[in-house]
Amino acid sequence: MRMRSMRLLCVLLLVVDLSFEALPCDIDVKLSSLTDQKFRVDFFVPSLKVKAYNIIFDKIDQNKKISVKGDDCDSAQWLIQSFKLNEETHEWDQVRNVTAKFFGNGYIKFVFYDDLNPTLKDKIGVWSSEGNFWG
Repeated sequence: MRMRSMRLLCVLLLVVDLSFEALPCDIDVKLSSLTDQKFRVDFFVPSLKVKAYNIIFDKIDQNKKISVKGDDCDSAQWLIQSFKLNEETHEWDQVRNVTAKFFGNGYIKFVFYDDLNPTLKDKIGVWSSEGNFWG
């Protein structure tokens, strides 16, 4: 009886896993500045060829949104890069480079504090794996 239950559980988990793989993703990525620093964010979803360059934040409580829609959005790691403006050279110096895979239908929210590290603040209907943001 116990072995039969284990097999049934394994089959159910496999079906659930396969059903997630077959569904397209529809994710709103919300970015928020919680710093007074001027900074830039570059955002990439390689499997969908989604690229958002030069997202500029220049004040606290500023918000931006990126929509990610398509099939197989979790086949490659997403990349979020943050850059700080060098006051002397007026060039953008890379500060952080984080990666993870995301999948689902919902939203994820990243906030940027003074260290300019993208911090996962909230998510609904989105799963993450393989990188800096598990769970």
